[in-house]
Amino acid sequence: MVSNLFESELSGGGLFKDASVLSPHYVPDRLPHRKSEISQIIRIIGPILRETKPNNVFVYGKTGTGKTAVIRHVTRELKRVVDDPDKNKKNVKVECVYMNCRVGYNSKYQVLLKILEDESLNRQGYEKKPMEDRGKKGKLSGLSPTELYERLKVFVEANNLNLVVVLDEVDMIKDADDLLYILTRINDEISSGSVSIMGISNKFSFKDVLDSRSKSTLCEEELVFKPYHANQLKSILTQRLRLGFKKGVIASSSVGLISAYGAQTNGDARYALRLLKKAGELAQGSGHKRITVDDVKSAKVKVEEDITFEIISTLPEHQQIVLYSIAQTLIRGSAYKRLDASPEAVLFSGEVYEAYERVCTQLNVKSRTMRWFREYLNDLEMLGLLTLTVSGKGVRGNTSLIRLGNPPEEVKKIVSESLGLT
Repeated sequence: MVSNLFESELSGGGLFKDASVLSPHYVPDRLPHRKSEISQIIRIIGPILRETKPNNVFVYGKTGTGKTAVIRHVTRELKRVVDDPDKNKKNVKVECVYMNCRVGYNSKYQVLLKILEDESLNRQGYEKKPMEDRGKKGKLSGLSPTELYERLKVFVEANNLNLVVVLDEVDMIKDADDLLYILTRINDEISSGSVSIMGISNKFSFKDVLDSRSKSTLCEEELVFKPYHANQLKSILTQRLRLGFKKGVIASSSVGLISAYGAQTNGDARYALRLLKKAGELAQGSGHKRITVDDVKSAKVKVEEDITFEIISTLPEHQQIVLYSIAQTLIRGSAYKRLDASPEAVLFSGEVYEAYERVCTQLNVKSRTMRWFREYLNDLEMLGLLTLTVSGKGVRGNTSLIRLGNPPEEVKKIVSESLGLT
């Protein structure tokens, strides 16, 4: 009996052929519906092959619009050209360092350390001495950001290296002003090589929070990625279906339903792919030979629960506190007098700010000003976790009305576990 447990897997059972192609980290050789964006980025980054520093480029767009996939596709193709001696006859040295600033690299220090420790900069053929700490290789942690900066500058110049730094979710870097400023100033302090930046952000207003010093040194170009519509999503899913699933396991109507769900979720291809994979897992787990519409509908519920948990649990601390304050106020009931036309599920920004200050005191965390609080609300709205409307007639002053996008009990539970609240 035991020997037969894996028999179905050994015999190729199941609906999947290669589930990895449904991952958001998989970048296919062909990216449907992003030809124009790819061409524009190639135009911007292309001069690096002539040892001319390219402009920095920042791409904006909502989640799932292909920003990261396009950037990774372009940098991958760039490296293929650079590593091909028949095409790179001038032996131009180019390295691309990618990092997701939401996951572990959200400060100037962490970004500089990641660049210096990246395996691409530690390949054979590069002069390593500038990377050494007092003669001991690989001992970079513990150095100050200034020391890391100096080592990076010397390394780039000593190797005549053209370095491309990709900062995904660049808006998550706490001291982005300082980081962007010093990375761009490197080029003024070296006689050979270059450093250029490719920034990716969901926040169209990211540049607005930078000071004038950083803006003046960036010399950047900007691209905005539009959301996919349902037909575009369907062709993206069809491409991945051929690679990831066995033939004939899903009907066109089910693919169309997933595409429609993705289009309703701000044209989010990442969401649609995740939904497709989850539907396949549920169908396979139930012993189905095909993915049914019911599998898709069940997958939608599960995926949305998972996404909500992931988004909330990875938010910065103060944004989590704001969410917790909203949820807690809704559960306990508002102390503010309601307008006749205002349902109990709507809160005033003033009462939420008061609750936010109380939770900060409970956590022994210094509360931020009302200006920062409004920024947090805007960020949470952008992520779809709440909606904001400006108060209308009958309310004294100008305040925001806040509606939570998920059940308050669910939100409170997630944040409580993340922040250690009881």
